[in-house]
Amino acid sequence: MDPKARKRKRKMEQRRRNSYFRRLMGTVFLAALALITVLNLVIPDRKFSAQENRMLAQKPHVTRAGIQSGELMKEFENYYADQFVARDAWISLKLGLERASGRRESNGVFLGKKGHLLEEPDEPDWDGVQKNMQAVSKFAADHSGLSTTFCMVPNAFSVQSQYLPKDAPVRDQEADIAKIRSMAGDGITFIDLTDALKQHSSEYIYYKTDHHWTSLGAKYGFDALAGTLGIDQPAGDYDVYTVADDFQGTLASRSGYHGTDDTVSVYHQKGDEQEYVVEYADTGEKTTSIYSSAALENKDKYQVFFGGNHTRITISTTVANEKNLLVFKDSFANCFIQFLLPYYQTITIIDPRYYYDSVDTLIENSSITDVLFLYNANTFVRDNSLADVIAPSVPDGAAAE
Repeated sequence: MDPKARKRKRKMEQRRRNSYFRRLMGTVFLAALALITVLNLVIPDRKFSAQENRMLAQKPHVTRAGIQSGELMKEFENYYADQFVARDAWISLKLGLERASGRRESNGVFLGKKGHLLEEPDEPDWDGVQKNMQAVSKFAADHSGLSTTFCMVPNAFSVQSQYLPKDAPVRDQEADIAKIRSMAGDGITFIDLTDALKQHSSEYIYYKTDHHWTSLGAKYGFDALAGTLGIDQPAGDYDVYTVADDFQGTLASRSGYHGTDDTVSVYHQKGDEQEYVVEYADTGEKTTSIYSSAALENKDKYQVFFGGNHTRITISTTVANEKNLLVFKDSFANCFIQFLLPYYQTITIIDPRYYYDSVDTLIENSSITDVLFLYNANTFVRDNSLADVIAPSVPDGAAAE
């Protein structure tokens, strides 16, 4: 066979192989598409995504109004996106490819070093912050007979900045806290825990996959705050119990990254034999523990502390010192309360996001002697509920300059 004939034969063979490969790939694609379509039809819809920690869209009802407005199409798009077969696996694959390509942020979460996920700081609502602080100042003035302390907890992106991706754009939270402190007024003892926590920045003081501090971080916060609360000799020795070692928190759900597990621990002061009763105002339930073992069966294992957030919780102890503490708080306080138990006769906990009753009546009926406001800074700069609860008559303030 002459060279030209051999060349023509090689080209024909190559074209046949290419044609076969294209047909094969087309067949595989159509088969995969058919399989996915069948699976989407036969697999029951899921109501909740444990990985994303949210409810999933359900099949919408077809209505004339929905068709005319175009909302029905949007609802079906959301439904198919949420119920797509192997959705969680596709999300994880997408995130893995993005990380491999150098991406260091996902859905408002920094994908930090050594498996740390850190929430991006929010832009403060300074009008709302000033309104809250005006209300706190008015509250302290109106209740000058009470010992009032305001405690601000910094967030992981500020304290453990060594884990942030290189050149991550984050706010100067220390400057934000200083600005909030300037609004506090003279009748309030304002405590910023930044320096106390930075002394332990290399330790396990914030969860890697959740926005809360750990019990160890809360312990260091308590140690720094105890003197201000009139606790002269806080306990140094605790029994520490690990209650979960497979916790993946809110930042894992938001980012889609699930390569790290967290450990949840609880602390009990050695030698403390005080007993207490915990009463939940919203459910009427009474228990003898601040811990919820049922929460350890769920995804959000941080809810082991009180089972999550509640309108009002009252803890009555056998401590007979007539010290009665009222705590206004966000969820950071949930794991902090365990360190306060040996030092108060009663502890009343209010979450202003859900509370609508009279605070003054509560203070009088509960013989409150001490008040603690405890918030993490990133929540406080965007939550306006506090002012409406403690001083609803306070007018809107002008934004801080």
